[in-house]
Amino acid sequence: MSKVDIDPRDFTRIPRWREIIKTLPKEIRVCRKHGGEVVIKLGPILANQGSGVPFSNAYWEGCCDEVISRVKESVQQTLEQIDRAKQTYQHELARKLEPKHTGEIVAIELGTNDYFVGDDEVDAADKARAAGHAGTLFFLRVGSPYRCHVASPIMQIGRTGLSAHHAV
Repeated sequence: MSKVDIDPRDFTRIPRWREIIKTLPKEIRVCRKHGGEVVIKLGPILANQGSGVPFSNAYWEGCCDEVISRVKESVQQTLEQIDRAKQTYQHELARKLEPKHTGEIVAIELGTNDYFVGDDEVDAADKARAAGHAGTLFFLRVGSPYRCHVASPIMQIGRTGLSAHHAV
């Protein structure tokens, strides 16, 4: 197994990275040669940390350095796309959508920034898929930039809700 240490200054990012890893296609998360999946592991729990980080170390783990690098790069690209989607909402979509659609959900396809408005995540995703969009969707509640989720095409999105959606 290969390990790549995570800088302690980045420990607060680990939950977000783990959620993004779940949205990545299997072809990225799993090594093509060895079949191992990349995960983030935490070191031993430290006692009496108060508000400090409760673990001693953290690292990316996978069967080889190549797959770890691929996952780390994909996580970084996804974070950049999420930032662009948020900027698109703030600079372009907010003024278009907020007067009529406050409280509804907007799905922004990462990569293209095409958007679809629905009553909920499922409705917005259904509209995106019906229009032929198969990419990862970033969901925001119109008028509330603090509620957001990412869902990839590999996740089941159905009338009963998202079987896997992740706050980021």
